[in-house]
Amino acid sequence: MILPAHYFVGIRMPEKVRPFAARYQKDLKLDTRYKAIPHPEDLHVTLYFIGSCDEDKIDGLSAGLRDVARSHAPFTVGMDRVDFFGSPRGPRVVYLGFSENRPLQTLQKDVSGTVHDKLGLSSSRDRFTPHVTIAKKKKTEEPISLSPEPFDPCLITVDSFQLFEIHPAQSPKYVALETFKLGG
Repeated sequence: MILPAHYFVGIRMPEKVRPFAARYQKDLKLDTRYKAIPHPEDLHVTLYFIGSCDEDKIDGLSAGLRDVARSHAPFTVGMDRVDFFGSPRGPRVVYLGFSENRPLQTLQKDVSGTVHDKLGLSSSRDRFTPHVTIAKKKKTEEPISLSPEPFDPCLITVDSFQLFEIHPAQSPKYVALETFKLGG
């Protein structure tokens, strides 16, 4: 039995984000504390995690995502901190965060609406905190003392987003099936 592939819609991060990820992964010794350290080519912002989906539904979703892309102009976001989800003594995810950005929020809302319309997924996933995961799945019970750490913003131009297929046994494990250019 072949299981359906898993998918998500996201924004692949440019190479200039990699040194930020590497610096904090090293400085915070994340590889000794977390099971999952993303490959540098896998760094991204998730706009919508789809999960399991039959391949025959992907074409309709792609058509809807093309429409979303055409209706948005390219924009710039500021990555400005290392932060986390969960307790500061044992966060479940460590990430690079962004300053508030209305175009990014609007793009995510439109992508989410399209995924709901095309795939019939529930709208319970509407909370959106844009971030680039640099470590997840804690592997030790040893307390970790983290606090949000701001840094000078790294400006990132967002001119496209992608539909990714997840290949868990590969590294890098996210394969872009289609890239959607903003503004058509």
